[in-house]
Amino acid sequence: MREKRLLEAAIFLSQEPVKPAELSEKLKIPLETVEEILKELKEEFRDRGIVLKEVAGGYRFFTAPDLSFDLKEFVEDRPVKLSRHLLEVLAIIAYRQPITKKEIAMIRGQNPDGAIKSLLEKGLIEVAGRAPTPGRPKLYRTTDSFLYHFGLNSLSELPEISLEEEIGESSGSG
Repeated sequence: MREKRLLEAAIFLSQEPVKPAELSEKLKIPLETVEEILKELKEEFRDRGIVLKEVAGGYRFFTAPDLSFDLKEFVEDRPVKLSRHLLEVLAIIAYRQPITKKEIAMIRGQNPDGAIKSLLEKGLIEVAGRAPTPGRPKLYRTTDSFLYHFGLNSLSELPEISLEEEIGESSGSG
């Protein structure tokens, strides 16, 4: 019982999703026990005012989705502001990572330098190394903050789309 209460409190205190391995290490609870308790907590909080969700490889408490509209007055909403241009570049990176600036420019038809700088500053993307091609350009990929911001546990949860069609439609209409 104490272990369950410790896990619940640790997740509640954390500002970011907490990975099971981190909970295990910091609370000195065997990983298997942590994973078992997390399943129990997810089930216990399923129909409550707050729910335990797995996002970005870790766990975090969120307001139950069906209550968010009614609770808006209690929360100062400060979402990360992303323009259509930033969202397009971010989508290209998310679906094609790791990817170079040149490859992004070829898909989008525009220079992505400003968008990449802004996405790096917001912590939604990071440098993932260098491509084994002439000039060794930087490769970009999304971060755990990206997963968290979009409520995803992993990239496999991204919806399936045809990136060229989506970008082409938005560029043509703008």
